[in-house]
Amino acid sequence: MSTRTVLITGAAGGVGSAAVRRLHDLGWEVFAGVRRASDAAALPGGVHPLTVDLVDEETVEAAAGEIAARTGGRLDALVNNAGVVVDGPVELVRLDEWRRQFDVNVLGQVAMTQAVLPMVRAARGRIVNIGAASARMSGPAFGPVAASKAALASVTEALRAELRPLGVRVCVIEPGLLATEIFEKAGTARTAAGWRGDADAQRLYAGVTAKVGEFGARSRPGPVEGVVRAIVRALEARRPSPRYLVGRDARTLAALAKLPGHTRDRIVLRAVGIDAATYGA
Repeated sequence: MSTRTVLITGAAGGVGSAAVRRLHDLGWEVFAGVRRASDAAALPGGVHPLTVDLVDEETVEAAAGEIAARTGGRLDALVNNAGVVVDGPVELVRLDEWRRQFDVNVLGQVAMTQAVLPMVRAARGRIVNIGAASARMSGPAFGPVAASKAALASVTEALRAELRPLGVRVCVIEPGLLATEIFEKAGTARTAAGWRGDADAQRLYAGVTAKVGEFGARSRPGPVEGVVRAIVRALEARRPSPRYLVGRDARTLAALAKLPGHTRDRIVLRAVGIDAATYGA
């Protein structure tokens, strides 16, 4: 096959839709995974939409089967981009929300990878996982999503070592905060799910979540184009890097992660504005 083929999950989101357009413009044959069939209407002409819910193995396997039928059993690249954000203090986040976080961000990525890996091996292709800089260092109220991205980074590292002798390259891209709707969606889901714990526990952390929200409002999210450029490099470079950091805040987190834990905690808490007086406020 002369045309390179790629599957991008989460194709309706900010990063996913931009990556679909860019790779399509570069001449790739793009398979775009969307969770709702209605999202396919926004895809560029010539892109193949696939309805995929990463927590539904039947849709994952069906998508892989459709790709195999169209490509003759070869896939040059998989971009595992779909994901969700669950945030909040560890004590307050409901266990079903923790499970949803890992079901999508970790197990869903593994399910999609397993389903198409025989085709990627046949093409001696590439796998690109979209992680996050928070995989290197978490912070207050970011435990669930950071933990899921750290787990995804570990899966990526194992997969990279397992597949390198077979000619398949595996990379992870770790952006900082991006100008997408994912945190707005997280806030909507958080409100719908509610917190666990009694009123005293919820009151204890109210000041913390408020400070984290204020810090987020002051932050300057980066454009998705930086991630798209990293995806293209990871797919087209002769020797792709195992990890790509994207954004100034991502590089800052990577540097902070190298500091001693107590020092790092003091810096983070001071930056967010959290101290003992914040609790129970």
